[in-house]
Amino acid sequence: MKKIKKTKYLLLFLVIFSCADPSLDEQVFSNLSPSNFYNNAADGDAAVTAIYNALNRTISLWDFGLSSTVGASHPYFTSRVGWRIEWADYTTSSGNGLSLPRSWNPLYQGIFRANVAISELSTRTFEGDEENTRIQLIAEAQWLRAWCYFHLTQLFGNVPMPLEAAVSVETAKLAATPREAIYAQIIADLEAAEANLPIIRTVPNEIGRPNVGTAKFLLAKVYLTMAGAQVNDASKMALAHSKIKEVIDNASTYGYELLPSYADAIYIDNNSERVWGIQQTQAVEGQGTAGTFVWAGIGSPNGGVPRGQGHGGWTQEFYDLYEDTDTRRDVTMQYSYIHSTTGEETFFSGEPVENYGGDPYQATWGIPNNKYRDSDQGCCDGDPDIVYYRYSDALLMYAEAENSLNGPTATAYEYINMVRARAGASQLIPGSHTQEEFAELMFTERLLEFTFEMQELYDVRRLGKVQEVIEKAPLPVANGTVYRPDFEVWPIPNTEINANPNLEQNPGW
Repeated sequence: MKKIKKTKYLLLFLVIFSCADPSLDEQVFSNLSPSNFYNNAADGDAAVTAIYNALNRTISLWDFGLSSTVGASHPYFTSRVGWRIEWADYTTSSGNGLSLPRSWNPLYQGIFRANVAISELSTRTFEGDEENTRIQLIAEAQWLRAWCYFHLTQLFGNVPMPLEAAVSVETAKLAATPREAIYAQIIADLEAAEANLPIIRTVPNEIGRPNVGTAKFLLAKVYLTMAGAQVNDASKMALAHSKIKEVIDNASTYGYELLPSYADAIYIDNNSERVWGIQQTQAVEGQGTAGTFVWAGIGSPNGGVPRGQGHGGWTQEFYDLYEDTDTRRDVTMQYSYIHSTTGEETFFSGEPVENYGGDPYQATWGIPNNKYRDSDQGCCDGDPDIVYYRYSDALLMYAEAENSLNGPTATAYEYINMVRARAGASQLIPGSHTQEEFAELMFTERLLEFTFEMQELYDVRRLGKVQEVIEKAPLPVANGTVYRPDFEVWPIPNTEINANPNLEQNPGW
């Protein structure tokens, strides 16, 4: 499928800092500091861009960061990779040195950079029109900081909450902040972002960055999460309901729409359904997704080049949840492949693939993921952007909140049916479900719509379904995992506990 690429804005901070005009030889760029930086909009933009670079690898499907949330929550996930199995069957530990720190560390790197940008830009005044840009950059950094804390508290519960740049190692050693206080700060940051971000992004190198609609969307998702099992504040459901309706009612103003094609919503970069995502590129090493390589359906036994690592896939039961007319199925999963030796279409039947192209490759780890695939990707850097939030999510969030507050009304059916109609799935008949049944339909619909968009774990936790998934998903069932309340949050990495005497491990880990 042809991918339409627009200008990438994710620049490497250090690259920006190392570029100097030869006519300015007397200025020492290696000694850049807050005292001689943050003097104009270009400086401020470089500082905020650095936040994105910190986040890129934790979201990338190569660096094993937040992609760990997929296997740890999906009721239809299977894998052959040891540490992904540990996530899926909840036998991982605080000593996990691979994916656990790679979820924790980049989020705090993003927070640190956001704190510096907010602090320094808040003490400056720019000239002319650049003053408005300064205010918008602060709002963007606040949105990004809120996004980081939103992930951290959902994943780990009570975590340290620095809001200022650390001036020494000792000042960085903070105790955990209660989750309620973290959510209060998240809301404050998002409200500030909502007030000061641009209404829409039209400048080519700014497309994809947060706008007012992005702030409203994330604020609604925060309220919806707070109304769920982790915080259990029922008063937030009405706030989620009204805030996401603001996004829907003003979608055209913010540049959002439900695209006619589900495939286009996934594969066309910077499309009008995308509320936010992390942009990827092959052009800069380390700035692309490795979705094709890591999640390849046919993997070599040692996980090496050229076929990939075969980290996991989906069960036949999940495949069968999709109706035959549902276009989301084949975008989400690759059910068959063309055999390199026979040239015939071959299905992922769970049997070993013998001598695929002359080597003993295997295809025994479920029906492979098909999102974020790049046909010309060699190994670790592919072009498809990582989709994080889409406008279809706004529609489903509203349907969920409507059902929670008022039951399965005609309005609730209308919004879920909009998403299903776009996919070619059958329409749900109003009045044919109880409130509880409709809630279950919403959970399944979110799996059908957003699988492998890293929403799964958060949905499972806020809906109080951790135990249900453990008792149903193939890997925890096969390994005899017994649910414990400790499983509602992840362990804090041992490296953080050992380095910070003020930080305590989550109970049970």
